[in-house]
Amino acid sequence: MSHTERPAPHAAPPSGVPNARWRRTGLLLFLVYFTAFAERANVSVAAPSVSEQLHLTGAATGVILSAFFWGYVVTQVPGGWLASKASPSRIIAGSLLVWGVTAFAQAWSGSVTPLIVSRVFMGLAEGVVWPAFAVLFVRWYPVNERARAAGLSLLALPASSLVMAPSAGWLIQTWSWQTMFIVQGVPAFVLAAAVLLFLRDSPEQDRRLSPAERTFIVENRAAPDPAARRQSVLRPLTSPVVWACSLVYFLWLTGFYSFGLWLPTVLKQLSSRGMEAVGWLSVIPFAAAAAAMLLNSRAADRSSRPKAHFVVPALFVGAAALLAQHVLPAALPLQLVCLLITAVGVYAPFGPWWAWALQFVPAEQAGPVTGLVNLFGSLGGLIGPIVVGAASDGGSARGGLYILGFFLLAGALAALAVERFAARPAPATTPAPVIATAPLKEG
Repeated sequence: MSHTERPAPHAAPPSGVPNARWRRTGLLLFLVYFTAFAERANVSVAAPSVSEQLHLTGAATGVILSAFFWGYVVTQVPGGWLASKASPSRIIAGSLLVWGVTAFAQAWSGSVTPLIVSRVFMGLAEGVVWPAFAVLFVRWYPVNERARAAGLSLLALPASSLVMAPSAGWLIQTWSWQTMFIVQGVPAFVLAAAVLLFLRDSPEQDRRLSPAERTFIVENRAAPDPAARRQSVLRPLTSPVVWACSLVYFLWLTGFYSFGLWLPTVLKQLSSRGMEAVGWLSVIPFAAAAAAMLLNSRAADRSSRPKAHFVVPALFVGAAALLAQHVLPAALPLQLVCLLITAVGVYAPFGPWWAWALQFVPAEQAGPVTGLVNLFGSLGGLIGPIVVGAASDGGSARGGLYILGFFLLAGALAALAVERFAARPAPATTPAPVIATAPLKEG
């Protein structure tokens, strides 16, 4: 079985083709996910203060940190199906409005139960967003630009933490964790309006796009598969490689989400400083992660090597760093280096990962497949924080991170198996007249 990818045609846009798809669609999707992840993850900075005020155990704190994913797992596959049938941009705008409302609701929660309920509803709303993004990636970007498109949106994960963590720490220390939730919930309402005004579901519907760029996108994106269009939304359930990718994502994101959510608590336990200092210390791993994501996504799209080569080694690096932090002395500088390396390992593969995973399915199944794979990743986000919380009761959260290292190691081994044994079809493109059939929409 050959494991070489055929490079997609037109490795770079011809001279004179604008790049508005990056300045407008790509940037707007980045800002949406930036806001989404900030509102999803700011509870991690609030966790030490919430735990102290509400007298919570480590296990109870873990439940609060995982509650978002209770809702998130429910809407992944339905969200993918809905995004492939309805308007992805309207789905995203509606989700943003719900995020804003639930962010405010968290601030008004006076006890554990309302806080958990707010987190669950935030998860329900956000669960449809990444599958909607996947549909937009397939429609808006040529095959050889998918890793960078996904990587740009996923860059919001570390980038939002760079802004969220220190600002949340400052807001909590200056006012309260309730104030922090309110202030960081406002941008969702602004972005909902921006999405309705400026985001279009495909290049055919965007009159602001130049004819040259529209033609370039349509001629070089994935070809439609008429048979796949007629297939049931349950068809991905019959694909062994989709299930294998789901397993990889579950193991990977069990470590990824728990690492990000427990990072401020670990730093608080290692440092005697206040929450504002912890917020600034949290910036260091996320800054390294952001740089690694950009460089890795760019390298993956420019290389003729399989995308798996930009996923598997990074996961092994992240696993090794998480395992190493447990056996090294509990000195802040040394532990910070381990956390930095872990952040690079768990964040860097995201752009190439989605470009790699979506190669195994027709373009028409991108939404449902992304929803299914993301569902398993969300299960990791549900389980991981509770595991760390239970393991850290009465001790340091570093013991819980050590357990996560084995999850990451298993994920890296599973990804290696997919790379070795899964058949990878060559990317297909199609001439513009075949698929440029959607009517133009004013806007």
